[in-house]
Amino acid sequence: MNTLLTSAERAKLTVQCSNMLNWSDGGHWQGAGPAPNCHVKERATSTSSHTYNFPTDESASRWNSDCEAAIRQVGHLATGALTVGTTMATSGFGGIAVASLLAITKDEIQARIPYPRMERGWSYKVQFTYEFRYSPIPGFPKGLVQTIETESRNHVREIVDQTHRVLKYHLDQLPDGLARLLATKPASHTESDY
Repeated sequence: MNTLLTSAERAKLTVQCSNMLNWSDGGHWQGAGPAPNCHVKERATSTSSHTYNFPTDESASRWNSDCEAAIRQVGHLATGALTVGTTMATSGFGGIAVASLLAITKDEIQARIPYPRMERGWSYKVQFTYEFRYSPIPGFPKGLVQTIETESRNHVREIVDQTHRVLKYHLDQLPDGLARLLATKPASHTESDY
């Protein structure tokens, strides 16, 4: 049975079905009120994607520059924390000199992080799939599985590069209702020129 429960129903079922004092050794309900349906399962899946097309050399160059800039900015943020930490540890001019050397090294390492380089006529697709699962039965997987897939295609539509990443979240790691919201939204597949 695949049904969508409210947050209150889900919380009540989780308590009733997982509390061993509510059940006899033979598995019969002995808690207050009618026996809950502990075999209910909630499952929902949603997929959305966006494809960027690069019709000109200019659009591909802009993409490549934007990616490099974003990677460097992330590097600068991490470097800022590293610089402060090193300066505090060594206190004084020596700390600033060492931190500056570390900053330069770290930024250069960050700049070499691979990203999908584009060329004229290529496309880059990003797809997100969300799967929400819940059951009050102890041990049944409860949470959100986020799958992120990317695909780069060249000017003759051949796949040049693909990535696939799966992230798993337990329901108590997310704001109440967010997992279900992501997994029940209507599918969308869009496309635009960069």
